[in-house]
Amino acid sequence: MKVLEINSIVGEDTLIYYRRNYTAVAEIEFFSDRQDVQIAFTIEINPFGQKTIYLEYPCGTDFDYPVLPVTKSIKEKIISMDNEGSLPI
Repeated sequence: MKVLEINSIVGEDTLIYYRRNYTAVAEIEFFSDRQDVQIAFTIEINPFGQKTIYLEYPCGTDFDYPVLPVTKSIKEKIISMDNEGSLPI
C-alpha cells in the first residue's frame, strides 16, 4: 500500500486560528489497484508548535485494505506536504 498523491485540496474557512480544515482526494495504490479516496482532515497546532492531524473518511468509503495503515500513511503524507508548504492556507 502506498499513498501516491493527495490532490483537489480545498481549505475551509475557520474562525479558530490554530486549526485548518481541508477536504481532498487521496490517490492510493493497493498492490496493483489504484483507488481515489475522499478524505477530510484537520491540522491542529498546539501551543508548543506540535501538529496533530485528524482524518475522516465520508460515510460509505470502503477499500480492501486495513484502515490503520492507510490512515497512518495519509497522515504522514499530509505532514510532509504541510512542512513543504504545498497546502493552501
